[in-house]
Amino acid sequence: MTIIYGLLGLSIIVFIHEAGHFAAARIFGVKVESFSIGMGPVLLHKLIGDTDYRLSLIPFGGYCGMKGEKDFQNAMEKGLDTIAAETDSFYGIHPFKRLCIAFAGPFANFLSALIALSIIAMTGYDYYTTSNKIILAEDLPNPKAEFGIQTFPASRAGLQTGDRIITVNGKSIAYFSDIVENVSLNAGTMLRIDAERNGQILQFTLTPETDKSSGAGKIGIVSWIDPIIENTADGSAAQRANLQTGDRITELNGQTVRNTIDLFKAAANLQEADIVYERGGKTYTARLTAESTEDSESGEKNATDEKTEKTETNLLRGISWKVERVHSKTYSFFPAFVQGAKETGKMIVVTIKGIGLLFKGVDVKQAVSGPIGITIMLGESAKTGFSAGFRAGTVTVLNFTAVISLSLFLMNLLPIPILDGGLILFALIELIRGKGLKPKTLYKIQFIGVAFIAVLFVFGMFADISGIISGRYR
Repeated sequence: MTIIYGLLGLSIIVFIHEAGHFAAARIFGVKVESFSIGMGPVLLHKLIGDTDYRLSLIPFGGYCGMKGEKDFQNAMEKGLDTIAAETDSFYGIHPFKRLCIAFAGPFANFLSALIALSIIAMTGYDYYTTSNKIILAEDLPNPKAEFGIQTFPASRAGLQTGDRIITVNGKSIAYFSDIVENVSLNAGTMLRIDAERNGQILQFTLTPETDKSSGAGKIGIVSWIDPIIENTADGSAAQRANLQTGDRITELNGQTVRNTIDLFKAAANLQEADIVYERGGKTYTARLTAESTEDSESGEKNATDEKTEKTETNLLRGISWKVERVHSKTYSFFPAFVQGAKETGKMIVVTIKGIGLLFKGVDVKQAVSGPIGITIMLGESAKTGFSAGFRAGTVTVLNFTAVISLSLFLMNLLPIPILDGGLILFALIELIRGKGLKPKTLYKIQFIGVAFIAVLFVFGMFADISGIISGRYR
């Protein structure tokens, strides 16, 4: 089902893109001969008016076949200096109209992302996070392996476990997710951080290090999660010990527990331990005994926006920890579109920064996804989101769709031949020069563009194959 959901989502995104070209072509008087969702052999088709509507075998991509697209090839074969075309064909209209038709596809993706993010702003959504209190990476069992960076800027700058980060570059921080957002997008950029420690406000400066596997900036911190039980799984050691929702663990095997990291470190490699916890203002002691089977189920995992790496043992499996559930601000109709526009702009900036990171030594196999990876991630978003409820699923799908749509918008505007950006560039050149480039010149430029796209496709497929082999796509 994951693949089906993903293919359906991709088909909708491609349909919107090609529909943009289709609508613009009709507006500017260009005859559309074929309109296909998917590439390759045609599975189904129906002629309506002058257009043959098709569903093709390969569900990646699609096309809007306009009259006159073969005029370029004919001019090449005959060695003409100009492209001879009829008035209702793509090369027969004014270059400004041709520019608008080329731009209409990416613009349709931009509009769909704007609408999706505006709907999210209207409906609102719940997310799980933790407070702005931090734990340094050095407190983890194997920090360098878990973080993907060699140094830890937070500890070098003087931050300590238990500090509360309250501002990053002047932006107010309420939750750990706010820290992640501000740090991950600023790899290699110096940040000014204000933190609260024992009632005092301290100032720090640091530069996030780039995680080569993802391109994200990291400073070597994880979220502080209080060891308060949210739930225990059936048959878990915690349930057998009668631990309940709301219990706060304070000691394990005589070691003081301040947060879940302390707890996991204390429980590492233990099969039995005495646990001290608070319930209703009173302190109790219980004996935890791990399951004897090595393949016991792990139970529920904590639902947070941040991945806190930790060492789990059978002793603590099946416990989920209390985190904060936050509901985003909701907007009425018109303010929602203003907020959607703001989020769209922010997402475009993030996407451009992400593309820039590919040229800074990031592991392409980890950071880039090809069509298989995108399909799986889109399908998994739908499957996971809707399992949490209709509204949560809708928000998840709309958000991921907006990300893919804006990526497609930006990619297609690159001034590369065979992409929409290349057609826009050629139309601009013709507008400025007063005449188009010679077909032979266009052919040579397009050949370079095809080679570039082929290299990107190979990189994407290589990343997909690597992801499948490594288990990244599951």
